[in-house]
This record gives sequence, structure tokens and C-alpha cells, in this order.
Amino acid sequence: MTKTATNGVIALVAIAVLAVGGYYLFGHKAPNSGDMTPKEGVVSQADLSQATASLKSAVEAAGGAPYDFNGQPTYGSYANFGIVQQVNEVKSVGLVDEMAIKFTGKTDNEYAEVDPKTNQVIAFHREVDYTGNAKTSAELENLVRAFLAKVYPNFAQVEPTLTFENNSKTGRPEGSNYFFTWNDMDYASQLPNGAEAERAPFIQVGITSNGYIFSYNNTIDLYRNALKEFSVTQ
Repeated sequence: MTKTATNGVIALVAIAVLAVGGYYLFGHKAPNSGDMTPKEGVVSQADLSQATASLKSAVEAAGGAPYDFNGQPTYGSYANFGIVQQVNEVKSVGLVDEMAIKFTGKTDNEYAEVDPKTNQVIAFHREVDYTGNAKTSAELENLVRAFLAKVYPNFAQVEPTLTFENNSKTGRPEGSNYFFTWNDMDYASQLPNGAEAERAPFIQVGITSNGYIFSYNNTIDLYRNALKEFSVTQ
């Protein structure tokens, strides 16, 4: 390489160094791991911490067994939420974001879901416990309503728009399970043409005959917030 060419290379390197130095000198900080955009599908530690706090509060409000769930590092889909549009007889396309923060327990029957947008607990399920004396259906309903007042403060306002069901599963030697359910039967009529909900929005609390709350589902706000998104995009 000639002397002239060598000097030219040195000059180019010097210009590059000055450009990079100037970039950070005039208000641009060097990137670090905390500044990097999170990987797609990965739950941030801040979001996971907030979701964990919400779930722990809901489980403590239910009483009984202590909190024992583990948050998952990546987002998952909701078990009872989804709005789709049928493309043909066998194919459908999802129309809403179904990104949930998922939790698992010690057994396959124990899991939970939290909405990362609102930190609202969408569901939790845990093993049943039949310890204690049996209660009447009215007593169980009072326990369920007291629980809902704690975990879903809007329940009293929303309840008049829902249809109530009270179902029980008997025949177990150890005890019975009751399911208090409120369904939004008018939701489908509010969807855009061609859109279908995978399941009607609902609130459901599963409780044993002795008053142990072992399951909770609430997709009311998920579905109703989806309607607001449709109104914005259409």
C-alpha cells in the first residue's frame, strides 16, 4: 500500500471515531442491556412482578391454601377468550390480541392468567379442598359475592347486564362443587359483522360445599375492551 493510500485509510478511521464520539457526546447514551427492546413474546420482569402481585392478592382473597403459582417467562393465549372471523367452514382468523401472562402451579390442574394491559386476574384454578363443614347454597353464594367484591370491584355495576346461573356437581363422596356463573348473553349482537366470540363473556366462581374457592374466571372486561378497540379501528 502506498503512503498516500495509508494516510487516506487513517483519515477515514479518524472521521468514523469522531462521528461515533460526537453521537454520544451530544446527548445520545451508549446502549446497555436495559435499553434493548425486549424480545418478542418475552414477559418483562416489571410486567411479571405486577401480574404476580395481582394474582397473589386474588388468591389471598379466596382464602384457603396459600399462594403457590409460578409466572411463565413468555406470553400465552387465554383459555376462554378470543374473537374470530370465519374464513371458510374449517378456517378462522383471530381478530384480537390474546396475549396473556400465564402462571402454573404444582399440578396440571393449577394455573392462572393475568391481562398484561390491565393487570386484572382473568383466571385461576387450584386443587379442591373439602375440609370443614358443609354450607347451604345461600351461604356459598354470599361467600362468592364477598370474594367478587374484593377482586372485581365493578361487579355490582356490571351484574345487571349479566344472566345468572347456579350449577352444582354432586355425587362426590368427599363433597360437592358449586359454580356460580354470570354470562353476558347480549355480547354477540354487539360484534362487527362476521365476527364471533369463542365463548360468551362470563364470570364464574367454583366453590366447594364447605366454602373453599378453587376456581375463578372473568372475561367480561377482556371482551368489552375488545369492542372499544373495534370501534377505534373501524
